[in-house]
Amino acid sequence: MVKEARDVLHRRLVAVFASEEFGQLWPGVAAPKVYLGFPVNEPPFYVAVDEVTEAVSTTGAASMGHVEVQFTLRVWAFAQHADLQTAADTMLAYVEAVMMAVCADHRLCWTVDNAFPSVDAAGTAADSSKRYNAAASVQVRCTVFSQCPAALRKVVENAESDG
Repeated sequence: MVKEARDVLHRRLVAVFASEEFGQLWPGVAAPKVYLGFPVNEPPFYVAVDEVTEAVSTTGAASMGHVEVQFTLRVWAFAQHADLQTAADTMLAYVEAVMMAVCADHRLCWTVDNAFPSVDAAGTAADSSKRYNAAASVQVRCTVFSQCPAALRKVVENAESDG
C-alpha cells in the first residue's frame, strides 16, 4: 500500500515536471529533475520523493472489523540560484506543481482513499558559494479507509485456532 502510493506519486511528478504544461503554467521556471530518494550529486533544481514513509498509524474502525490506515509521504523541493528571488520563486512553483499534481487525483491511482498535500517547512538561505538555496518540505497525508489483508488475516486466524 505505501510503496504503491509512493511509486505513483513519483511517476506522477516525473510526468508533471517533464510536461509541456509545466512550462506553460510556470513560464521561465527551470523544470527540476525528479528523483526517488535524494540524488548523490545535487543539481541546482530538483524534487525528491522520499523513498521511505515517515509515519504509519491506524485509527478506529473504518468499517466493521477493518481499521483505517494513515501514512505520510514526503516530497522535497529544492532550488539554488545566484538571485534570491529566482531561487524562492522557483521553489514556490515546484511546491505549487506538487500540490496540484496530488490534488488532480487525490486517490493516487486508487492506491489510497485520500491524499492531502501540505507544506510543513520551507525557507531560504545563502551558502558559502554566494548562491541562495530555497527548500520546502511537502507532506502528503494518505488514508486508506479499510485495509483488509485477507491472506494475512487468514494466517492470524489459523494461528489463533491452532493455539
